[in-house]
Parts: sequence; C-alpha cells; structure tokens
Amino acid sequence: MKTIREKLPFIIAAAGSILYLALLFNNNVWMDEAFTALLVKGSFKDMMERSLADTLPPLYNIWAWCFVKLFGYHTLTLKLTSVIPMVILLFYSAFRVSDLYNKNTAACFILTLITMPHLLSCAVEIRMYALCLVFVTMAVISALYLTEKAAGKELVLFVLFTVLAGYSHHYGLISLLFVWSAMLIFFIIKKDGLKRFIFSAVLTAVLFIPYIIMTLYQIKNASGYFTTADGPTMGSFISSLRFPFVTNITPLSALLLLSVLAAILIGNRKKEGCLLILLYIAVLTLSYILEFVTGRSFFSGRYLIPSFGALWLGFSILLFSDDTDTPGKAKKVIRSLIVVILILSGTADISSAFREEYAGDAASMLAFFDENIGKDDGYIIYEDNYQIEWCLKYYEPELKKYDPEKIDEIKGNIWCFVTPEYAEMLDEMPIKAYNMDYKGELSFDRYSFLVYMLKEQDDRR
Repeated sequence: MKTIREKLPFIIAAAGSILYLALLFNNNVWMDEAFTALLVKGSFKDMMERSLADTLPPLYNIWAWCFVKLFGYHTLTLKLTSVIPMVILLFYSAFRVSDLYNKNTAACFILTLITMPHLLSCAVEIRMYALCLVFVTMAVISALYLTEKAAGKELVLFVLFTVLAGYSHHYGLISLLFVWSAMLIFFIIKKDGLKRFIFSAVLTAVLFIPYIIMTLYQIKNASGYFTTADGPTMGSFISSLRFPFVTNITPLSALLLLSVLAAILIGNRKKEGCLLILLYIAVLTLSYILEFVTGRSFFSGRYLIPSFGALWLGFSILLFSDDTDTPGKAKKVIRSLIVVILILSGTADISSAFREEYAGDAASMLAFFDENIGKDDGYIIYEDNYQIEWCLKYYEPELKKYDPEKIDEIKGNIWCFVTPEYAEMLDEMPIKAYNMDYKGELSFDRYSFLVYMLKEQDDRR
C-alpha cells in the first residue's frame, strides 16, 4: 500500500498520458487548427513569413513544422505537438512537485491536469495553448523552488521557461510577468540573492528583444490584431472568471468553484497557493482593464489557459497542505469530498472530450469527396466566419472555392455548400439560374453543412 502511495503521482501521470493519446486517433480539425496546420505545411521560410503575418509568437509553429517534417504531415502528427508537451508536464510534475511538497500534492495536481475543464481539449488541439501552459507551469514550479528551497540554479530554468512561454503565446508572458513581480518582492524582502535575480531579469529582457520587434511588426501589419467589437461588459468579465470551472454539467461547475474556495479556507497558511490561484484572476483583470481603456474586445477565455497550470497547482498545494488549523478528521473528509468532485468533473469532461473528438468524424465527408469531386470542380459556400472554408483548405486543398459572382468560371461540377443557418435563405442567393440537386449533409468536428450540385437550368454546360 505504501509503495502504491509513493508511486501514485507516476501512476496518475501514466494514466493521463494514455488518456491524452487515446484522443488522437481521429481526423477532426476546427478552423483555428486548420489555420495552424496549413501554416506549417510549406517551407520554413514560408512558415515564418506567415507566422509574422499572424498576431501570435512563432515558437509553436516552429515546433510543429519541425515535428511534421520529421514524422509526416498528418492530423495525428500535428495533434502530438500538443500532447507530447502535456505528457512531459505530467511526469515533470510527478518528480518536481513531489520533491517540493509531497506525493499527495503532486498526485492531486496531476489529476487536475487530466480532469479539469478545457485541459483535455487544449492538450490535443493543433494550437499553442498546451505548449504555453506547459512552459508557464514549469516556470512557476521553478519560482516555487527559488522561494522554498533557495535553489540558485533554478534561476536558469526560470529564465528559460519564461522565454519559451513568451515565445509561445503573449498571455504566457503576461502570466509570468506577475510571477516575476512577486519574485522581485520576495528577493527584496529576503535581500540574499537579489543581485542574481536582477541579472536574470535583465538577461530575460534582452532575450525578449526579438519578441518585441516581431510583436510590433505583427501589430503594424495584421489588420485583425484588434477586433472592432464592442467593449467588454461586467457580464462577460464574470463569464470569463468562471471559465476555468465550467463543465457541461452546471452543478459540477458550481461544486468545482466551491472546492477551490474550500481549499483556500483549509490551506490559507500556504500563501503561495493563494497567489497562484489569484494569478489567473490578475491576468483576466489586466485584460479587461486594457479592453475598457481601448474600448476594444480582444480577449478570449482561451487566453487564460496558460495560467491554468498555476491555478490548479495552487489549489493542490492548499488542499494537501499540512500547515492548517482544520482538525485532522474534518480535513480528511473535505479532501475526500473534493477528490470525488474532481473525479466526477473529470468523468464529465472526458466524455465530452471524446464526443467532441470522435463524433462527426471527417471520414464520411472525405469518402464523399473522394467519390464525387473531380479535379476541375469548384464550390461556392454560404457560411459565417469562413470556418468550413478554412477546414476544406486542409482536407481538400485541390478543391477551389469561388465567389458566387464568378460561378461561371468553374470548369467541372459546381458544388454549393450551405451551413444550416443559411438553408432558408437559398432562394435569395444569386444562384437562381441553376437547378439544385441536394446530395445530403456532411459533418466533421463541430461543423455540418448541406451539399448541393448546381446545374444550369438550360443545360448549356
């Protein structure tokens, strides 16, 4: 029994790794994933040029480009670029959090990395969120080592992980700027080691000079960097505040939030745990302040994901801290109840993740295209936000999209794709000169669309 308890963090890490990997065997991508996949498909030069035309740092794109060049351009390969860092984080935490605190804290933290809302989804997504979360969390662990064990060598890792996080996503850097500020206060109070810390901060700033240049270039050239949507509201702020705890079952979401509050109450002597939970609130608050000042809405709840590792690490530290006034029996009961809530929430999130990844697989759509689409065929589409169009660029790169006004330029069969919300508006579309032969409904990932073949009414084609 003692052996199992000692190895529990590694057992949970291994189980989590298997779970992550089990989510990979599908061919579903959504718009942002298709965008990333297309970006890393060509040459390194092309990838970097397109990255600089985007609004985000390029590290994930570089990593994904190298990975697909080594192992092939495929959805499975691309999704591994997010899963591999998460698996590394699971075992990294098993080693380092166990050493820093205890086995129970490490086991709880690893469990949250598997079961908490949004983490399974971002772990298999062809985007930079998982990579950034990993580096932010590793930097936070190094910061805790610096405060708990005074391990000077951790400064090297702290700098390294900070740089990697910043080059992964802007919100990785924003998250860690709060951590660096807290560390500065710590070293000022402590006095010992302040010079080394200042030197490390200066070195980090120098390493971010290329990042600053790239970001300024991107802001200047990317017209969509800031949206033109209305400014933020208090309702959207509260919604974003709830984001880390939202499952597909509302009572479980409420219980998760109550679990965090309970952990704060029983472990409040561990100030670092409270500060880590506050990190995501600080990132969110800063974002909304900037939005109110600019009058623009450029924040998404997904941008909080880089701080989720710190949030759940803080929660685990508080929950399994032995430095508490709570009586031993009551503490055990609270811990047991919270672990049950974590498992229930994880069960709901795991089922949701599998449903999202495997329901509506692209296989049927690709089979239809293989059987029916010719090399000279083209399509017109009626949809919002170019979502299916971007995905078809990934799935069917040879199938060309045309504007409805240029439908006569299509030499082969003319296809019309229509998302359900546009179905009742077809009579108003500029395709009245064509007969519409309904071929059915296709779906993949979170999308579905109706398929028509168009033929001129007078059969002159």
